Amino acid sequence: MSHGQSADSPGQRRVNTYELRGRVVLVPGGLGGLGTGVSLEFARAGAEVAIAGSQERPSELAALRAALGPRGDALTHLAFAAQDEASVEALIREVVARHGHLDILINAIGGFAAGQPVTALDLATWERMINLNLRTAFLLAKHAARPMVQQDWGRILHVSSRAARSGRRNAAAYAVAKNAVLSLTEIQAEELRDTGVTVNAILPSIVDTPSNRASMPNADTSRWPTPDEVARVLLFLASDDAGLISGASIPVYGRA
Repeated sequence: MSHGQSADSPGQRRVNTYELRGRVVLVPGGLGGLGTGVSLEFARAGAEVAIAGSQERPSELAALRAALGPRGDALTHLAFAAQDEASVEALIREVVARHGHLDILINAIGGFAAGQPVTALDLATWERMINLNLRTAFLLAKHAARPMVQQDWGRILHVSSRAARSGRRNAAAYAVAKNAVLSLTEIQAEELRDTGVTVNAILPSIVDTPSNRASMPNADTSRWPTPDEVARVLLFLASDDAGLISGASIPVYGRA
């Protein structure tokens, strides 16, 4: 897959554009704040993008397709239950049946809960964060790897969090789950080392999404990475140029 560089005018940040024509990308969580940017950037790069979520969201999918113009048909949506192994396995089979292969998994599923120290943290919140952030990553990585290994090429990419490394107060359940995703990444990368399939994770800080702006109205959002900026890091990791990188956890903090 080829790539080039472009800039709108002198002095602006240069943008790497990777050509992913012919690649099939599965983006669980692809209609979320970050996931929307990922879905758009990968479709613009020429990939066929299967968005997966817990329910059909036709109006949001229609908005994304409209934003892509002639490339709108590159987006499809599949409903599945991310914490149910049979549903995840069926999702992977459906993507392969529709497109003939699966090349790239971008796991953008996750959720955040915080506010209590460990001594006051309730078990329900702990289990919800582990299941939503770690169980889903495990199931998706497990089943997506199988068709990739069969074709001797693949990319498994997880969205972890800066909180996985920062030891953030009062966010133990979330931070532990996201940190465990990094261990999962490293272990599966080693297991797949000789297969042509790479496994990596990114660690965004606070991403400039509508929900984050609403929850932090007084923040300096100019310091936050935008969804499309984070997506372009994933584009690189999904490209042939990143074939030597596996088991990495890459900070994507912007200036936050």
